Amino acid sequence: MGLDSPIAPTLGSMPADPQKSASDVISSHWKTSLFRASSQLYAGRRIDIELHQIVAESSRPKILKTIPNETLLQILHSLYSIQDVLSLSLTSHRLHDLLSRPAQRLPILFDAAERQFGPLSSAIPIVTHNSTQPPHIPRPAPPQSLSLLKQLLHIGETANAWADLYPFIHWHGTEDDCASRRLLTEPERYRVRRACYRTWLYDLAFHNPAFARYTRLHRPMVQSRAALLRAWPTHQLGEVLDFQTMMRTVVEVYVCPSNGTIIQRHKERYGELPIVSLHRQGHRPLCCPNNFVRAPPARVSEAWEGWGDDVSHYYVVEDMLKLHPGQMVELYDFVVNGKGKLGMIDGVAMESNKAAVEAFVAGLGEWFENNGETLGETVRFVVGQRGEEEVGGWGDLVLERGFCD
Repeated sequence: MGLDSPIAPTLGSMPADPQKSASDVISSHWKTSLFRASSQLYAGRRIDIELHQIVAESSRPKILKTIPNETLLQILHSLYSIQDVLSLSLTSHRLHDLLSRPAQRLPILFDAAERQFGPLSSAIPIVTHNSTQPPHIPRPAPPQSLSLLKQLLHIGETANAWADLYPFIHWHGTEDDCASRRLLTEPERYRVRRACYRTWLYDLAFHNPAFARYTRLHRPMVQSRAALLRAWPTHQLGEVLDFQTMMRTVVEVYVCPSNGTIIQRHKERYGELPIVSLHRQGHRPLCCPNNFVRAPPARVSEAWEGWGDDVSHYYVVEDMLKLHPGQMVELYDFVVNGKGKLGMIDGVAMESNKAAVEAFVAGLGEWFENNGETLGETVRFVVGQRGEEEVGGWGDLVLERGFCD
């Protein structure tokens, strides 16, 4: 082949364009070849990825089938809450079948309830309490059943509500308290729930029509109340006192605020503007600043919704502390969060939160009024019998520490 021979045949599809040089044609040819090669490589990788995903998905059920039942049951027994157990059982037919077995379902659910609402040993006496047997006598635990679990769930959710509320009640007031506020650890929540259950049991046993006001200092009555508390260690009695202090704060600040509390809050937010008649707006709390309206002096009204001066308010609080934690949470949710139907009579809302709380208390009976709580004085009586020289100082120390580590 000579120098004058054409080079086009050696490049195959290279066009014989006299305007293009040989280098331009060769560059275009290699670009096309590289694009085709990269496209084929990308398609191959995509196919490999899809095949890998298909193989992985097809192998998952096989891996679950190879796990023994004992391991799956151990996983179910180790879950924290009942909702976790039910959610996990919905992810697999095999897990659902394991939980559906009567011999496995109740133990798994009660183990989860113990972690979520424990100690159940302190909650079960509330469910089994009746007036035929003194509360301090131990009773055999009832057999596990869905009916028992349902009642324990209601009590446990109330106890957890108090554990959620505790940081806002314990660390409030000064700026240092607010800066120290934190969530409770799980051991601390456990102690709050235990104190809640024990306070609840005491209220059911001794804050009822059978214990009238004139019998509160009779020695047989005092001994019967003290018999229940003697079964608990001294530091756990301090936790009960701390829990009662939290309930007292809820009553004084939210459920039954005094006239002085309302006036003080009004001055802090609105200065010297007068207080007008407080009408209930929806389910908002009376202590909420949005219930106070700015108005000219001509519209001043004395019809505020306080619960009396300091002296009369003290006796109101003492009476309200006879309510068990479940009733107190119900009142708190109604007054603060607007939950519940306490303020409804025949479908008509009452004119104020105070009227709704008064109607709730009136439904408990005449024994409730002018008959203060006895838990605090009984705790101090039992601690005094144990040889504590300064019961008041011990109580102050416990209350200052509280449930927190």
